[in-house]
Amino acid sequence: MIRIDNLSVHFGSAVAVQDLSLSVAAGESFGLVGESGSGKSTVLRTLMGLTPRWTGDIRIGGIDPRKGRRRDLVHVAQMVFQDPYASLHPRYTIGRAIAEPMWINRMSDVDARTVELLEMIGLTAAHRFRFPHELSGGQRQRVAIARALSLSPRLLLLDEPTSALDVSVQAEILNLLNRLRRELNLTFVIVSHDLAVISYMCDRLMVMQNARPVETLTRAQLRSGDMQHDYTRTLFRASHHRAQGALANE
Repeated sequence: MIRIDNLSVHFGSAVAVQDLSLSVAAGESFGLVGESGSGKSTVLRTLMGLTPRWTGDIRIGGIDPRKGRRRDLVHVAQMVFQDPYASLHPRYTIGRAIAEPMWINRMSDVDARTVELLEMIGLTAAHRFRFPHELSGGQRQRVAIARALSLSPRLLLLDEPTSALDVSVQAEILNLLNRLRRELNLTFVIVSHDLAVISYMCDRLMVMQNARPVETLTRAQLRSGDMQHDYTRTLFRASHHRAQGALANE
């Protein structure tokens, strides 16, 4: 589904991503982890054609995002952003937010498809008449996921999809995503700083530091602590300590 060869991204003189290569199979869930500023989100934005200056080679479902038609790319891949309130227009009803990509792409039966998507994410047809501020954070992120699915893509790029949500809601959204992946045969690329999320959601992961890839692990290697790089071990220990602290505070 995805092949990246020697990707480098620059913002002016700053290096955001340096010499990154990876591949993601159809149906796989792949994670990108690392500290803030390591380049994880830039990789997703570049895949969606939202980064102006980059070198290397990218194929998404066979499409080169630099040369292919935008209309073709958005039917293959869609992105879900970190903050669902910021990514939804405050003056658009939920129904309009979900339907707009379908209107733009001149799809038929938009109203029926909108209701289908709402029910798919655990909301009701009545929610299409509400505005974002009338929903909880978890409901807004469900709407953002429904909008991303409106064009029936095969790939979802998820940028910290639960970090802006209450802990009690995070598991609901992760379980929803896993169910949708199974039912719709989706491919995921998930950016997160939380190794527990990546361990739960992803088959494989790449660790990034200072714009560069450090190592790639399987879920089994992550869970067993089978890591080659000191930075990965540091991330693993920090994630474990955070989890222990959260349990102690409950």
